[in-house]
Amino acid sequence: MQTETDNMLVSMFSRMLHKQHPLSYARARHSLDEPAHAAMWTQLAEGGWLEIGNGGSGEGDGAEVLGIGETLGQTLLTLPLGFCAFVLRPLGEAVPELLDSGTMLPLDAFPAAGRIDTGNSDCPLVDYHGSRAQYYRLTPHNSKWDTWILRRYAGENIRVIEGLDGCIALGQLPEAPPAAESVFALPPQQMAALLRVALAVDLAEMLGAASASLDMAIAYAKERRQFGRLIGQYQAIKHPLANAWIALDNGRYAVRKLLGKTAASRSPSGNGIEQTANRLVTSAATQATKLTIQVHSGIGFAWEHDAHLFLKRVYRQASRTRGLAGMLGRVSSAVAVGN
Repeated sequence: MQTETDNMLVSMFSRMLHKQHPLSYARARHSLDEPAHAAMWTQLAEGGWLEIGNGGSGEGDGAEVLGIGETLGQTLLTLPLGFCAFVLRPLGEAVPELLDSGTMLPLDAFPAAGRIDTGNSDCPLVDYHGSRAQYYRLTPHNSKWDTWILRRYAGENIRVIEGLDGCIALGQLPEAPPAAESVFALPPQQMAALLRVALAVDLAEMLGAASASLDMAIAYAKERRQFGRLIGQYQAIKHPLANAWIALDNGRYAVRKLLGKTAASRSPSGNGIEQTANRLVTSAATQATKLTIQVHSGIGFAWEHDAHLFLKRVYRQASRTRGLAGMLGRVSSAVAVGN
């Protein structure tokens, strides 16, 4: 059940981002090399928003994580807040030696982007936020999922390439040795909890982008007239809109279930809530963002319209959550076997 504190926190966060980071700002594709964009990161850090991933964020029904994540998607945020707050900050709290050794730098002064993966790709891609940012790669060190490697790369060593997301560029991590690297131990159940929240935030961001997109379609269906009637009165439009809304709401329930999941709840087939939540959210978000473009008809396909920005953010998130859901499923399996 969502508490009054959760409501207040999410509401404050939402008002702040919608005011300071509107879609027109996201479309401009700023980087942290720009003073104004860097100042926005400083404001988030000084405002305590890097701490939102610490201290029970994934407990209960996950309303706070869901609300924060959806806001990231609704505003198409071009700052790496999700990765810093829900991955790196909790990891630094759990493994202080990462900070003590200099592998992880203070996030308020050194904003960071990164990825969690199985380590199979030689040249993995990350969201690129400028040369001022640090870039991290978290990978397993053994098949028992109890030892991990964190690598840090300096921003000036990242090669920038064009990506799908219209608001954030891609960066390719170099094959050369990283600026810093640490091997550390963390029990699988503790890593599973961290990965579960990370996946939930990414899925919630997908839901937020899709729901904002769908809101645009619904509003347009209430004002656009064709053949003397509002197009929202036609079954061919209002029924798909209703179905998309229900699908997104089902996705929210799946994310909350994911956050409340324990290792013992895995199904015997091994196809647990991680993959189920990912499939439900990805399908619903893709459906909603595609429908938004179709409802807007010709203008929806125009580059000047914002509809394609939400579609591309959903596709970007889907490529990320697919691998993360699979990894989380394997880590959860290790926890179940260990128990």
